[in-house]
Amino acid sequence: MSVSPIEFRYGRKEVKNIFSEEAKLNYMLRVEKTLAQVEAEFNLIPKGAYQDIENAVDSGKVKLERVKEIESEIKHDIMAVVRALSEECTVGEKYVHFGVTSNDIIDTATALQIRDFYHFLMEDLLSLQRSMSKIVDAHRLTVMLGRTHGQHASPITFGLKMAVYLSEINRHIERVVQSRKRVIAGKIMGPVGTGAALGDAALEIQDRVMEILGITSETASSQIVNRDRYVELLSVLSGIATSLEKFGTEVRNLQRPEINEVSEFFDRDKQVGSSSMPSKVNPIVSENVVSLARLVRSFIIPEYEAAVTWHERDLTNSASERFSIPYSCILSDHIITKMTSVFDNLLVNSERMLSNLKSDDFVLSERFVSELTMSGIPRQEAHEMVRKASMDAYANNTTLMESLKRNGALEKLSSEKVKSIMDPASFVGSADRICKVVLDQTEKVRYLAMGSA
Repeated sequence: MSVSPIEFRYGRKEVKNIFSEEAKLNYMLRVEKTLAQVEAEFNLIPKGAYQDIENAVDSGKVKLERVKEIESEIKHDIMAVVRALSEECTVGEKYVHFGVTSNDIIDTATALQIRDFYHFLMEDLLSLQRSMSKIVDAHRLTVMLGRTHGQHASPITFGLKMAVYLSEINRHIERVVQSRKRVIAGKIMGPVGTGAALGDAALEIQDRVMEILGITSETASSQIVNRDRYVELLSVLSGIATSLEKFGTEVRNLQRPEINEVSEFFDRDKQVGSSSMPSKVNPIVSENVVSLARLVRSFIIPEYEAAVTWHERDLTNSASERFSIPYSCILSDHIITKMTSVFDNLLVNSERMLSNLKSDDFVLSERFVSELTMSGIPRQEAHEMVRKASMDAYANNTTLMESLKRNGALEKLSSEKVKSIMDPASFVGSADRICKVVLDQTEKVRYLAMGSA
C-alpha cells in the first residue's frame, strides 16, 4: 500500500532510486566492504576476511527482506544489516563492522546518496540554464510592460525579465559547485568520534576509505557527521526552490487572460483543463512547481532542529532525516525538470506584450520627467508637472499625453522629441546589453560547472 504521493505521483524514477530502501542497503554494504578492504590494507583484519566480505557483498545475496526480518526481532536497523551480511560470510563473519558504529555506515552511505544526487542536480540546473538562455537571446529586444506593485511601470524587454531569472540560476549553479565539497562527507571514527577501536592509524584509515568511495572525510566528528553539512544542502535546495516558485508565479500571472503575454504549452487535442469548465487552459505545471517549492523549503526547519543533538549524539535527528533529505532531493529534482519543461515549451505572445504596452501611455511618465529635465526644467519641478498631469488624467479619464498638453508641460519639447518619447522601444535603456552580459556570464558558469563534474 502506497501512502506518500512521492511514491506514485512526484519525482523521477532515477532520483527516487537513489533513496530507495534497496539502494540505501547497497550503499551501506558498499561502505562495509570498503571498510574491510582498508582494514585489511592496514593489517587490522586478515586479507582473506576482507575478500570473504567483498564476495558476500558483491554476490547480491544480502537481501532487504532478510534485513527487515532480523530487524523485526532485534529492533536495530544497522545491526540487522551487519547480521545479514555476516550470514553470507565464512572467514569474514567475525570481522564485519569491525571498529565502527552504526552512523559511520549510515552517514557515509548518506554522503554517497547525496553525491549521486548532486550529479542529477547539476544536470537539472544546466538544462534549465540552457532553456532560459534561449529565451533571453530570442527576446532581448521584445518590448513589454514592466510592472511594480502589480501596476504598470516603465518598459522592459522580455529578455531582460528572463535574464534576471537566469542570473539567479547561474548563482545557484555556483552554490551547488561550491557546496559540494562541504556537504558530501563521511566518517568512520566510531561512537564518540575518537576512532579508538581502529588504533593509531584511525585517521589514515578513514581517509583511505573515503578516498576509495570518492568523498571527503569529516574533519572532526562526534558519533555523526556534523549536521551543518545537511543544513547547507537543504539551504541550497531551498534557495533553488524559492527561485523556481518566483518563476512559476510570474508565468501564472502573465498567463492571466487580461494579460495574456505568455502561457504554458497546452495540448488542445487531448488535455483537460477543468472537470466542470471545459474551456479552461490552466498553468498547472507552474502551479505544481509553486506548491512543491513551498514543501521543499519547509524541510529546512526539521534539519535545523536535527542539527542540535545532545553531547556526542542522540537519536532526535534520525527519524526526521528519513524524510527531510530524500524528500528535499527528490522534489527539488522534480520541480527543476518541470520548470525546464515550462520554459522549453513557453508560448510568448510578443504582439500582446506590445499591445498591452501601447494601451497605457502612463508607463512613459519616467521618460517625460527625464526629457523635461534635459530640456532645462529642474528635475523635481518636472516630476511634479508629470505627477499632476497624471492625477488629472486619471480624474478626467484621459491619456497622460492629453493631460500634459493641457498643463503646458510639452511646450519645451519638439514634436519630433514627443514622437520619439511615444515609442516605448526607445526607452528600455541597457536591457539588450544586460541580456548579453548575463549570457556571457552563463557560459562562464557552465564551464565552471562542467569542470567540477
